[in-house]
Amino acid sequence: MAYRCIDKERKIYLKKDSARALSDITRIVFDFDGVLVQTSQSYHQTIRKVVDHYFLEILDLEGEEGKLVTLGDIQEFKDTGLFNNDWNLSESVIIHYLSIVLRRLKQKHVLKNFTKRFSNIQFSELRSFLQILGEVGDFLRHHGINATDLVNTKNDNAVGLKSFLAEIKQNPLSDTLENVFPRVGSEKLTFIRKLAPYDLEKPDLLKRLFEESYLGAEIFNKFYGVPSIFKFNESFLEKETFIATKKTLESLSSRFGKLAIYSEKPRAQGMYILEKNDSREYFDEERSIFNEDLIKSEVDNETVTLGKPNPTLFIELIEKFVRNGGAAYVGDGIADVLLVENARLDGLSNVSFLGVLCSSQHPYRLFSRYMEHEAEAIMRDVNDIPRLLASLGGKI
Repeated sequence: MAYRCIDKERKIYLKKDSARALSDITRIVFDFDGVLVQTSQSYHQTIRKVVDHYFLEILDLEGEEGKLVTLGDIQEFKDTGLFNNDWNLSESVIIHYLSIVLRRLKQKHVLKNFTKRFSNIQFSELRSFLQILGEVGDFLRHHGINATDLVNTKNDNAVGLKSFLAEIKQNPLSDTLENVFPRVGSEKLTFIRKLAPYDLEKPDLLKRLFEESYLGAEIFNKFYGVPSIFKFNESFLEKETFIATKKTLESLSSRFGKLAIYSEKPRAQGMYILEKNDSREYFDEERSIFNEDLIKSEVDNETVTLGKPNPTLFIELIEKFVRNGGAAYVGDGIADVLLVENARLDGLSNVSFLGVLCSSQHPYRLFSRYMEHEAEAIMRDVNDIPRLLASLGGKI
């Protein structure tokens, strides 16, 4: 697909024959993390912190911080398009390594003893569950399991993290852990998930650990109204930088009216960041979709999770938000362009995708992926949108 550079200074690229579609835009919808606010380091560092804390602190296995999952590993997960939600990504990394733990226990002929002792483990309350995981860690250490060994499996052709990611790339339509972890087996996967409980709506371990790690104790208490258990002092959220400038938001809102958001970020956190950066007035909160909306969505009278790249609620948003003309969705990753692609496959013809590169660990690789999926335009960040539209002859 042919692209031309329409701004050499900012390196803004336009897909051939997309000028008309972009000229017809009457509404703009933004992803939040990585688009409006720079979260790549904060969220990626939180994922590393969660994985490290689970294995090195809760299970107390011997190993070095920052090795179990690197920033490069996380970007590999992101590039599959299946792990836009960082809670899900954290869970998948931990489950992957727990599957290796079970494999090691089997090789040591103690797996039956382990499963017999902990098969009835159930999450009911966090503090007591952490004590049980302490016993799990005692068992693993007694039988020579350590985090350093887990790190050394990364390049194993049979069970390593690299081969796991290769399997995911070969089966990009998988949307359940059962499909993502076919080699583990459903029975073992059920047991593993008991060791690392994750629930979007109920009290759990992994989501709680992630939120406390990301927010820090004080901000966590502010959002969730309960005291911190893990007592992390550092708040990654407070260190994030807001990408969209006042000038950009003013110019876009003056042309398109209130802007909308479609994001898997918790609503309260998104609104807090907009308020903190004096930008809330530019966005239509009622016509924006956040994580809570995706979790509690109902399809055929059943409550389901409709995270990216499932286009169900995205299509509904565009149909309600756009009265005439077209819409543009601004995203920062493969899950975002797949969201638009899937929406088009389901009949939504008036939406364009604008891909930004500023949050990627590998922008040149992401640029190529955007081109493969025929993004209408590719740019450094959201502040390039006014230049893009001005180049088409629009008044902005």
